[in-house]
Amino acid sequence: MILSLVAAPLLLASCETLRFYGQAVEGQLEVLRKSRPNNQVAADPATSPGLRHQLAAVERIRRFASGQLSLPGDESYGKYADLGRKHVVWVVYAAPEFSLTPKTWSYPAVGEMDYRGYFREQDSVPIAGRLRDDGYDVYVGGVDAYSTLGWFHDPVLNTFVNYPDIDLAETIFHELSHRKVFRRGDTVFNESLANVVAEEGVKRWLRHQGRLEELRNYEGRLVRRREFYQEIGLSRLSLEALYASSHPEPVKRREKAAVLARLRDSFRELRRRWGGRGLESWLVEDINNGHIVSLNIYADKMPAFQNLLAECDGDLDLFFKRAARLKLSGP
Repeated sequence: MILSLVAAPLLLASCETLRFYGQAVEGQLEVLRKSRPNNQVAADPATSPGLRHQLAAVERIRRFASGQLSLPGDESYGKYADLGRKHVVWVVYAAPEFSLTPKTWSYPAVGEMDYRGYFREQDSVPIAGRLRDDGYDVYVGGVDAYSTLGWFHDPVLNTFVNYPDIDLAETIFHELSHRKVFRRGDTVFNESLANVVAEEGVKRWLRHQGRLEELRNYEGRLVRRREFYQEIGLSRLSLEALYASSHPEPVKRREKAAVLARLRDSFRELRRRWGGRGLESWLVEDINNGHIVSLNIYADKMPAFQNLLAECDGDLDLFFKRAARLKLSGP
């Protein structure tokens, strides 16, 4: 996740834009103000043993990122901030009722992006409401981590520090990837690349530590993740064909509801096969184009980057150089 926070809001005209950048600057300043070096937090008698343990894990992950993955692990996550809330930002995704083309917003520092992020959940409510009134399908989701692309040394946050260490490593590797390679105005490129690096990084990290059983379990998790995205992809193809058709809107609306109902049924079947309690939110939320768009952003170009990594024989230095120049075709 990338959040644009560094442009000067006073150069922009609309009141809505001024409000957006005002909350963004305020939110980033809060993160910086509450950040303390990890070693100071660990030495504080008020710090819980659990947090000390997690910060020690972060230090090991940072070192591995720098030493083994060609990522800038020595430039981020050296500080810790407790924001006192569940998520660091709430992100708005939107697409028209009969389209999977995401609404984009333009940011001076990073170009167009397919989402809008707010540090306070209540600030996302008005824009989400206006978009719905304008006929958009909207999804608002809480996000636990983001990258400022090197404009600041991003800290560890309470929103993700207590993740199991595999998820913690995956999150850190993902966000550091944005700092390593970033393509202006191409959200899908940036997030798909970061996902591939994060997954490959976790596999190497577990193998390096000799945690082979956990590696096998993680690889099984990735298989399930691909199955999930495959169901999303099949529904996306059905929806794109429907939206491109000449059917009248009432028919499209009815068929759209049927496609999304089948998608939910497929999630129930995945959950039955996998066992456990996964996919809960997808079984209760009213799935719409905004949800599909939010997932496509993170996965659509992953196969291209996986192929590139294989072509580089796993050499991450070479991979990053070629990825920066890689031209990807549209969906």
